[in-house]
Amino acid sequence: MPSKRPILRYLILAFLLIITIAYEGAYWRTMLRLHRFDFPTIAMKAASDQLDVKNSSRNAGLQNGDRLLAVNGIPYRGEATLYSAYNHAQVGIPILLEVESKGTTIRTIALPVNLAHSSFWEKVASAILNFLLPALCLLLGFWVVAVRPHDFLAWLLLALMMTIPQLFESYIVQGWPAGWREVAMVYHAGLGFMFTITMFFFGRYFPEPFPPERIWDKVWKVMQWVLVAPCAVLQTLAIIVSVGELEHYQAVAPLTRYLFNPFIRIVPFVLISTFFAAIFMKYSISKSADVKRRLRILYWGATVAWTPAFFIAAYATYLGQTNIDRVVPEWAVIVGFSLLNLFPLTLAYVIVVQKAMDVRVVVRQGLQYTFATSGVRVIQVIAIIVLIVAAVGFLGDSGHSRMLKIAAMLAGVVISTSIGKLAHELRGRIDRRFFREAYNAEQVLTELSEQVRSMVEPKSLLQTVASRIAETLHVPRIAVLLGNEIYRPAYALGEGDVSSVEFARTTGTVKVLQREKAPAMVYPKDRDSWIYRESDVSEKERNDLSRLQSELLLPLAVRDKLLGFISLGAKRSEEPYTGTDVRLLKSLAAQTGLALENADLMRTVAEEVAQRERLNREVEIAREVQERLFPQKLPPIAGLDYAGYCRPALGVGGDYYDFLALPQGHLGVAIGDVSGKGIAAALMMASLQASLRGEATRGPENLAVAIGNINRLVYEASSSNRYATFFYGQYDPATRKFEYVNAGHNPPMVFHCAGQGTDKKAKVTRLEVGGTVVGLLESFAYEQGSVSLQAGDTLVAFTDGISESMNAADDEWGEERMMAAIEQCDSMNANQLMQQIFVEADKFVAGAKQHDDMTVVILKVL
Repeated sequence: MPSKRPILRYLILAFLLIITIAYEGAYWRTMLRLHRFDFPTIAMKAASDQLDVKNSSRNAGLQNGDRLLAVNGIPYRGEATLYSAYNHAQVGIPILLEVESKGTTIRTIALPVNLAHSSFWEKVASAILNFLLPALCLLLGFWVVAVRPHDFLAWLLLALMMTIPQLFESYIVQGWPAGWREVAMVYHAGLGFMFTITMFFFGRYFPEPFPPERIWDKVWKVMQWVLVAPCAVLQTLAIIVSVGELEHYQAVAPLTRYLFNPFIRIVPFVLISTFFAAIFMKYSISKSADVKRRLRILYWGATVAWTPAFFIAAYATYLGQTNIDRVVPEWAVIVGFSLLNLFPLTLAYVIVVQKAMDVRVVVRQGLQYTFATSGVRVIQVIAIIVLIVAAVGFLGDSGHSRMLKIAAMLAGVVISTSIGKLAHELRGRIDRRFFREAYNAEQVLTELSEQVRSMVEPKSLLQTVASRIAETLHVPRIAVLLGNEIYRPAYALGEGDVSSVEFARTTGTVKVLQREKAPAMVYPKDRDSWIYRESDVSEKERNDLSRLQSELLLPLAVRDKLLGFISLGAKRSEEPYTGTDVRLLKSLAAQTGLALENADLMRTVAEEVAQRERLNREVEIAREVQERLFPQKLPPIAGLDYAGYCRPALGVGGDYYDFLALPQGHLGVAIGDVSGKGIAAALMMASLQASLRGEATRGPENLAVAIGNINRLVYEASSSNRYATFFYGQYDPATRKFEYVNAGHNPPMVFHCAGQGTDKKAKVTRLEVGGTVVGLLESFAYEQGSVSLQAGDTLVAFTDGISESMNAADDEWGEERMMAAIEQCDSMNANQLMQQIFVEADKFVAGAKQHDDMTVVILKVL
């Protein structure tokens, strides 16, 4: 279906067209009238009453520097007084000028008005500058906007084309009636002064803007503020001066002198030069043969057209003259300014023939569409008329019964409705068939974005994108190649088997798409094309591109990752891909790349969710198994109250503690901290427990040797980067002796009963004897330590998850605070003391996240 008609844009275009026709019509009518007369014309120096006299006026008795006092008896205050006399001149009635020479002599000079006898070349020059050039410019500008109202470049072209005629239209508007001349001067001066700015922006954006990643784009952005913004202010002031000089030249004289500063007057020439610089820079950096060809034609056409006029105007500016014909021969002005017609002709050639803006196809398809839809409406009207005539004739025949007439009326209503529906359907088919180039790129992108946004199935996504491109641009052969290390066809439209075509990541084609990050045109017959110029492009790649019948490659990239690319064959119209086509397709490719990435992410997320669910279940099972590894019941030991608890930071922890019932009523006590967390740490913990229980069941008397064996077994059963801090001791209730080995673990604390001696504070012994961690070295000679316990003594073993608990400010609880908390709870039993230690640690961290497993073992001698 065709895009929504841009009503507002067409209204603006119609408004501009009406104003332009009204102005140019009045201008040409006045110009034709004035060309009938021959009288000496004079000009006024800017914002003053001093005359700028030509030779013909000098023959009438005027001199440069004479002050104009009155025209036809009307005091001279502004240009409107003089030019009104010109516009109302009649043959045989002289124009009377009252002038003052050298400040003393006041004279009356009569300028004779005769019929004109212009030479052939004068007529040619006038026709070229006053009629041909404006007609070419305005026709081109309004025509392009009419067929491409959504295109920013079309409006920029119109602005430029409207400014060019005003550069050469002369003194006519100053003599129009009051009110009209002020409005006409705003139009004339506004467009004329806007020329330099439009040339700057036209150079920057036509036929396509600088690539945003290039330095030249940043340079032109800076110039936009450094040159264009001040120039816009100056030109606004110039418009004020132009209007002010009509009636009150003295009021704007100071502003005029400021604007005629040589430095200020050079700014417009700099802005005009940026147009040629921009075209040249784009030509230099462009890699597309089509773009280079358009830019080359535009550059040389514009150079030939503007260079003579540019130098003539610059020379007059250098001499401080506003009237060019005072300092440049007439023939040079005629030749130089006649060449300006090449500029709109060059633009028309680049736009239409070189397809810079798709105008030609729009017009052709637009006419087809108009004729087709109009034909449907004509057929619909004829069918309804025939139906009405038949119905009237049938109903007017008295030979038919009343019931038959009623049935005929109902049938007529049904047929009429069916004709309307059929016509509507037919117009829809015509829209889809003919309305090709008059599409709205934003609408196409929006519709496609809405479609692909919800697609998570890559095949459906690729099918939608390929079919949409084929339908919109009439491209019969499309292939989408995806991959990682090797790109192969994932979806293809058109005839021919391309399943064996493949491009490795290291091929030249892929490297070009990754480097340029932009669509690449394929010119198989152009030896200067990148497929021949790039040394990495092999003969096999060129053959594969030929099998795909590629004319344009669109990279499907997300950030710096190339997901694949789309190969487009030739269009059915056999016309090359235009700049608008490429910009549209580049956006489509970006949308497709994002959609593919989203589909891949959603598939990955779904797989990760499933994997996470499996892992969570496995972790849950591992947690249950690990909990079974901790002591399930505590064997009773005479004269000893003991307890232990582990709170893992994750579902599965790496801390370990154990109580072992040994022969002769002894108790084995173990605590450890495996490096790392999670399932790997839990598995090592299980290995450590199994090794310990295997050694403990033998009832070893030398704990140092037993720990050495455990170290060797854990070393053999774990990876080289796995180890565990470990503490193991055995308590003899008969002797109250506690023998132990500390393998790199936090030294447990023995709080001896307070009150012995003069020191009322409990004495603390640290159990440090032993050696290095288990599982890190293959063999190690450990030492065995021993401590005697008394009634009331308390042994506290812990992991660093307790002592190094941190609050939100990353402050550690520390062993000093832990010892103080234990000493305050001397009267509690083992289980209460263990719980209180966790309470005090949690109170300190105040809700901060637990980063390590927390384990405490308490032995309290009764």
